[in-house]
Amino acid sequence: MEISPFDEFERRLNLARKGGGVLFCGAGYSADCLNFAADETLGTGAQLLELFNKELRQDPPYRDLQNASDALHDKLADYGMMQLLQKRFLVSNVTSDMTDLLRFPWQTIYTTNYDNGLEIAAQAAKIRVDDLNNSDDPKVKTTKLPIIHLHGYVQKWNIDNFRESCVLGAESYTKLTRVQMWLDRFRRDIDQAQIVVFVGFNAGDFHLSKAIYDLTGLREKAFFINRPTAQANPDVTAAQKRLGTPFFIGRTEFAKYLNDLLKKDAPKDPLLASFSKYIPADPATTIPTEGQIEELFIYGDPDFSQLARDLTNNVSEYHVQRSALRSVLGAIEDGVRIVLFDGFPCDGKSVLITDLAYRLSGTRPVYQMRQPYENILDEIAGIVHHAPNAALIIENCFDLSQERLASITRQFDGSEGLLVLTSRAVAVDASPAGLASLKGLKSFRRIPLARLDDVETATLIDLADQIAGWREFRGFDLNARRRFIEITCQSSLPHFLMRLLRSEYVTTRYQEEFNKLSLSQREREAVIMALYIAHIGENAPVSFLSNATEVDYGAIIDKLSNRLGGETFRLVRRNGNVIQTVPSIGAENILRSLFKDSDIVDAIVPVLDNLASTFRNDFEQRMFSQLMRFSILSNIVEDPKEIDRFFDNNRQKPEIRRMPLFWLQWHMAKCSSGELTVAGKFLEQGYKEAAEYERRTGRKFDLRQLDDRRAKFLMQRVSQQNLTGALLFSAFKESIELTEKILRQDDPKHYPFETIIEIVNQFSDKGDCFLSGHKDFVSRILDQLISYAEKRVGVLADGYQGDKARSALREAVAGFR
Repeated sequence: MEISPFDEFERRLNLARKGGGVLFCGAGYSADCLNFAADETLGTGAQLLELFNKELRQDPPYRDLQNASDALHDKLADYGMMQLLQKRFLVSNVTSDMTDLLRFPWQTIYTTNYDNGLEIAAQAAKIRVDDLNNSDDPKVKTTKLPIIHLHGYVQKWNIDNFRESCVLGAESYTKLTRVQMWLDRFRRDIDQAQIVVFVGFNAGDFHLSKAIYDLTGLREKAFFINRPTAQANPDVTAAQKRLGTPFFIGRTEFAKYLNDLLKKDAPKDPLLASFSKYIPADPATTIPTEGQIEELFIYGDPDFSQLARDLTNNVSEYHVQRSALRSVLGAIEDGVRIVLFDGFPCDGKSVLITDLAYRLSGTRPVYQMRQPYENILDEIAGIVHHAPNAALIIENCFDLSQERLASITRQFDGSEGLLVLTSRAVAVDASPAGLASLKGLKSFRRIPLARLDDVETATLIDLADQIAGWREFRGFDLNARRRFIEITCQSSLPHFLMRLLRSEYVTTRYQEEFNKLSLSQREREAVIMALYIAHIGENAPVSFLSNATEVDYGAIIDKLSNRLGGETFRLVRRNGNVIQTVPSIGAENILRSLFKDSDIVDAIVPVLDNLASTFRNDFEQRMFSQLMRFSILSNIVEDPKEIDRFFDNNRQKPEIRRMPLFWLQWHMAKCSSGELTVAGKFLEQGYKEAAEYERRTGRKFDLRQLDDRRAKFLMQRVSQQNLTGALLFSAFKESIELTEKILRQDDPKHYPFETIIEIVNQFSDKGDCFLSGHKDFVSRILDQLISYAEKRVGVLADGYQGDKARSALREAVAGFR
């Protein structure tokens, strides 16, 4: 049965009693205390226009606030304007219902009001507050209830901050830098909120469309409290319905309702923002169709009821049940409390943890992380307090900072609870220290998703046989199919899916799905961004993509399916608060085959531009870094001109231009296109920005990546510029010294071992070009470097890091000795 709007309102208010309640007060909250008429024209803009026209004695009156404001400023200047507003917008008394509204345990209060009505009401309610002007630092830590005046606060204005603080309509709103930073905080609070209640706000006064882009996420938890009326203004109602649910009960009735609610027992469920509770699906009652199996393999769109059916009946008629599931269940019985599944993209980790969640949910509550917020540690503590044996699932765990991940794992080491982590093997490359810290925990177990065993291979053969048009597989007999999986695909599910998802049959299916719709420019960019994030290896939250693209991303994706008559657009779809696409290998296939290089660059550049201007959480910082990487871009975009345009556009943003690693990425792009002179200049710029970073922050910059690139770059110059004599000797000597310097530092990674291969290869090719005595010297120091690398390779983390380093070292030794 569908829940009524008011029942949903009550449910969310109850959830917010433990936190996550945002109150937004518009002009209607304090209008009667300021002697403004409470009608549909009420709003800060209308109030100011009336006040300014009266002060100007303007006849006929101005109808445009900006014009009235400019005229009054010419007359009074800053000081006069400030005095006028301070005198008009100071409140001495508030009503009892204004006070009662603040007795609810709101987490944050925002207002577009200049006045001090909220502060006086809080004082009457004996609630301690931090009153914040929009000129204050948005990153400020508050210990009391924060009341944030987005348009400015009369009691904090002075002649120095008035011009930068006082918002007079939409035009000035967009010009104030600090106000824009407060909007970032506002968006984050709304993302995490259980409920957002707007009191005395007509949805036209404050230009929310310029502040909130994830209206899909807001709409279900936003409620507007309007004055009682026999007939609601249709324009106000329509505007509010675009953002949430309007109620015409009035401030007084709402305050009474809150008082009654607080007299009842609060719910016992933990506060959830970063996590959601896993609800197991009912097992399907019918066998899976070929179409359902194809959708799982080709579109990465699982039918959870069919997954449940396989698990309940202990069959693999819909998906490959991995032996790792039995391994982890056994490990949990033996006392393991922290589990890490790692593997390469498309290794089946997401399906595996869904299977695990289904198994675990019979004996303990299971929570899955959707998006990590700043208060994730408090949230986890609340979950564990509520249910000590709870199981938490965090995919792509190394997206979190090492410190935060360590804090989370410490809560589970030796506890009743269970922490299930996943990571892509390539992600471990970025965080070997994080993996090492996990290994130090007594109840930790790492379970790599290794080669398919015989049973899994047989299951894969049966399932893949039902992908009707895949000629590369269906043309084989049973033995040939087994050899195809075991030998051609190396018994690796990612290798198998790479063959499948890049096949002509699947490419045609993707093309057919894409051609179902004629996409607008904005829709094309939305689809490209979702596929590009999937190519990186993520399913992005709707709020992230909405804020990064500055459009209501969820609404765009929903409309695509609506245009198909309710049928899901399978290339890009919304699953709750997450945008899902085809598997990452398929996403790369679509981007390569369906979009021009220029389309991809046009979609990514504005996102990077927006992300550069905001304070970024762990996930956003990872996406920001990944979106700038040449190695990721070059998998999709091949045109050197478009690659250059990508970096040239990024350079226009100061926050990006000052990053040493931005110049490193552009250097790599120039190396790839053979423009070594320019590549050298960009690398030197990277070093200069590193030095400037150290001067600006007083912190040491880790030069390892720059040094490694210089070592590799020197060998590329040797190869392409035919260096001889002293120049050749100098290039080898510096490259070897830089590589040894990197290897001697703590926490070594695999890439200097790969540099040794390049040095060995070039030494082999250029041996006859050295001057007398130079070759023996280089041979000696290169031998010393290899010997030292053989000692250091044992320090690297197991798995991806160690495997890559050992493989590179074996190749280097074979080529040199």
